[in-house]
Amino acid sequence: MTGAAAAAAAAAWTLASRGAASAASDGVLASGAGGLEKYAIAALFFIAGVGLPVGILKDAAGDVPLNAFTQSFVFVFPVALAAVAVPELVSSGWVDPRTGNGLFILAALPTTVGSGVAFTRSADGNFSAALLNSLASNLAGIFLTPALIHAYLGADSSVNAIDAASKLLLEAFVPVVLGMSTRLIPGVAERADGSLKEPTKRLSDVILIGIVAKAFLTAEQSEAGSLDLTFTAHLLSVLMAFMVVHKGAIFLAASSVPTFRRRDVVSALYMGSHKTLAFGLPLITTTFEGDPNLPAYLLPLVLYHPMQILVSSLLVPALRRYVDDEPRRPHPPAPAIHRTSGSRTPK
Repeated sequence: MTGAAAAAAAAAWTLASRGAASAASDGVLASGAGGLEKYAIAALFFIAGVGLPVGILKDAAGDVPLNAFTQSFVFVFPVALAAVAVPELVSSGWVDPRTGNGLFILAALPTTVGSGVAFTRSADGNFSAALLNSLASNLAGIFLTPALIHAYLGADSSVNAIDAASKLLLEAFVPVVLGMSTRLIPGVAERADGSLKEPTKRLSDVILIGIVAKAFLTAEQSEAGSLDLTFTAHLLSVLMAFMVVHKGAIFLAASSVPTFRRRDVVSALYMGSHKTLAFGLPLITTTFEGDPNLPAYLLPLVLYHPMQILVSSLLVPALRRYVDDEPRRPHPPAPAIHRTSGSRTPK
């Protein structure tokens, strides 16, 4: 969701100042109406579910090696990298502990719902595999991401695992399933992918901006909102380094798998390295509801998403050439035909 990324990032930076925060305080979601926020989050997941085209994913589901590879770079590699790097960054003073936790939370998020798939398609990558991995990681992330966060934060976590799971079941998983089921109604899928695509995207953007606004307005009234400019610059450098290492590791590893075509490498590169804003914001907000550190946990994601959109868009032309220049694989030789009857040996 490129528009959502830009809008949410703009909202985050704008609302970091007190004047803009006061001006936005009349907003509905930013007004502190917790019940309304829960309905808005559920609506966001429902919209995402309606937009997931499940029917065309059957063929892609059979490519187990590619799917397993991609999911490992969504949940395993970045989480392991963050688990090792974040304590070192915090102990060195490069990032503060709250933002360090936000970095781990970012690493544990699923891939993007829309932008990664769109970039894969633009670069002539494996589109069906991108769709499948987007769907699979976001459904798994509803439960896997909070579990990874709780395991990492441990005693420092304000998350009650049982309460968080039950809230996510009602506010995330059920709306997604209902949205996916709604696509089965005749005519709904066509309209969701056609005339209703832009209106629902704009509605999602508004909800995302509302969630960011509420979080940063709350931060303005607490010590959690006092983000040091130097630490923010440090955070940006860490996020860029994380992106380079993540994308570089995926490309090198995928390129070395002999059974992967170049279009598979492109799909794995985009889907394995992207982190979702559309699912991530409501997931984090629901998981850490009432936590005064919520804005610090959101900041890495809010900054990272526009960065990944920019870098991914710049990579499209090079990756398209990479796919186009793939050497043709030789066809296996035709089997020899042996005549077993009707032939005579010349005398």
